[in-house]
Amino acid sequence: MCIMTGFRFSTGKLQNLWTRIATPFVKRFQAVMTCGLTPEKLATTLCIGTALGVLPLIWGTTLICIMLAHLFRLNHVALQSVNYLLYPLQLALLIPFFKLGTWLFPWGPKIPQRVFSELIQNPGFSSLNMLGWITLKSLAAWLVTAVPLLLFTYGILRAIISKQNSQKLQPQNS
Repeated sequence: MCIMTGFRFSTGKLQNLWTRIATPFVKRFQAVMTCGLTPEKLATTLCIGTALGVLPLIWGTTLICIMLAHLFRLNHVALQSVNYLLYPLQLALLIPFFKLGTWLFPWGPKIPQRVFSELIQNPGFSSLNMLGWITLKSLAAWLVTAVPLLLFTYGILRAIISKQNSQKLQPQNS
């Protein structure tokens, strides 16, 4: 028995209370996340959400998710959830995408090594210009790396899903 604020609850009653509260919430969450998703659309949602989740564009991924969910008729909540779950990875990959973009596409203005301190010290139009070049090179590096990986992953997921579907349709030998 545990004592909470002067009341005595048995462990079984607390667990029963938690189950009565949590179970409907979990079931509703599962229903919302899988609403309208066939296995193929689930694979599409995961691949697009992952690709957009690491897109080196801090301000625009939510709007892009809304547009792509509408365009491909995907579950918006599931797509946006994958996108938001990968936000820490997106932040972690900003610098590597920028460095790869600078290496792959060396044209444009010279960008200093300590680019972020330079942007803070010299605010104004020159910083905006530099930020534009950084974003452009990072997006180009994302296109070169993430899009082929997205297509490859989608192909693998589709193969796995179709194999599972064909196994479900075959009659069981007993």
